[in-house]
Amino acid sequence: MMEKILWLAIGYLFGSFQSGYFLGKAKGIDVRNYGSHSTGATNSLRVMGTGAGILVLLLDAAKAIIPCVLARHFFAGKPELTLLMALWTATGVMLGHDYPFYLGFRGGKGVASTVGVLLALDWRVALAWCLLFIVTCFLFHYVSLSSILSMVFLLVLVSVLYFRHTLPVGETQSLEFLALGLFNPLLSIFRHRANIGRLMRGEESPLRLFTRGMEVK
Repeated sequence: MMEKILWLAIGYLFGSFQSGYFLGKAKGIDVRNYGSHSTGATNSLRVMGTGAGILVLLLDAAKAIIPCVLARHFFAGKPELTLLMALWTATGVMLGHDYPFYLGFRGGKGVASTVGVLLALDWRVALAWCLLFIVTCFLFHYVSLSSILSMVFLLVLVSVLYFRHTLPVGETQSLEFLALGLFNPLLSIFRHRANIGRLMRGEESPLRLFTRGMEVK
């Protein structure tokens, strides 16, 4: 258990690096005061422009990839634990990204970090997730809706793998893997609760991929 707490904490420290916040500060603004008040890639794009949004996306994915890959290498000699410990680390990343301790626990929603986690765990799942996200975003033009649907895909996937007894962990760790595998996408959906309300009211802002950002004072 102590190893799990340790890697959860390591993930949290990596995840708590808020690239959107620091990039905004470098430009003299706090992105949490504008748009959706998130520090994530989508709000960074809306507030600071396309270039900033792409940079935050890459940095948020990288901060998830690095600790998860480290965990996989550290437990490479225990194949029944390798992905489970990477998932504990990923859970820490998500908690750190969503609830950074030094920003009053006001962070992002974990979408870009999810890409990093999936790349570190299984590139095939990452590819399917990204394709679903891109297609739904192209069809509906709402990043929040694409994010939510992509998280639902993960909920379904991990549930199916569990009930088919094909999770990539030992049999005694399968329930633990299921719990973490459900927790992370559910956390992201929970973080999108305001977006869900706006979608239901028809008030959600559609994606504008190429933008110079907001005029902030």
